[in-house]
Amino acid sequence: MKHVGIIGGIGPEATMDYYRAIIAGVLQVKHSTAVLPEISIRSIDMYRMFSMLDREDYPAVEAYLGDAAEDLRHGGADFGLMCGNTPHIVFDGIQRRTALPLLSIVTSALQEAQRRGLHRLGLLGTKFTMHHDFFTSAFQAAGIAMVTPEAADQELIHARIVDELEQGIVRDETRTLLLGIVSRMVAEHGLDGIVLGCTELPLILSPENMPVATLDIADIHIRAIVARILAD
Repeated sequence: MKHVGIIGGIGPEATMDYYRAIIAGVLQVKHSTAVLPEISIRSIDMYRMFSMLDREDYPAVEAYLGDAAEDLRHGGADFGLMCGNTPHIVFDGIQRRTALPLLSIVTSALQEAQRRGLHRLGLLGTKFTMHHDFFTSAFQAAGIAMVTPEAADQELIHARIVDELEQGIVRDETRTLLLGIVSRMVAEHGLDGIVLGCTELPLILSPENMPVATLDIADIHIRAIVARILAD
């Protein structure tokens, strides 16, 4: 099995979920409880990264996460990943700074959308994900339309992610607000799916309570990671 390196802390809740889910996925595929994957975690300061992004100091973000990836490589990782969507804003720049192959959450999500035959998606995430085109451009290049919420809703979503979900706080009031935003987007834009474009959003939204197909990018990413760990 391949040794996977996780750039974690983006945020802590997602990091813990990734660790548990990767192990569970390997055990399920191997049909055994007596085999475990090798996993290294290099946790960064998410708020330091957010400050860099607020200043649009993208080279600093690339250097910060590139160094983290190199730490994982020197620790024996065969490939790596970031367990958050936001730093994929500068994914290519981070990859250029490390010899560790990185598995993109955007690429994994796009492949799943294509597999499901989805054509028009809504994107929820941090303000960085919704304001930038690193996610939408990849989908649009593949012929899949992508819509983001209106400005006021984007601010609300970002605030609830950072102030609540990143802290492991899940409130029914927030779930109701988010579902209201989703319902309006579906009605106004004729969406056939929603992308949960932040790895903390599955803490509060699930396919069972969504009105259209839901792409949980964390779950999709984790399944791709398990496949890479077990690949010959």
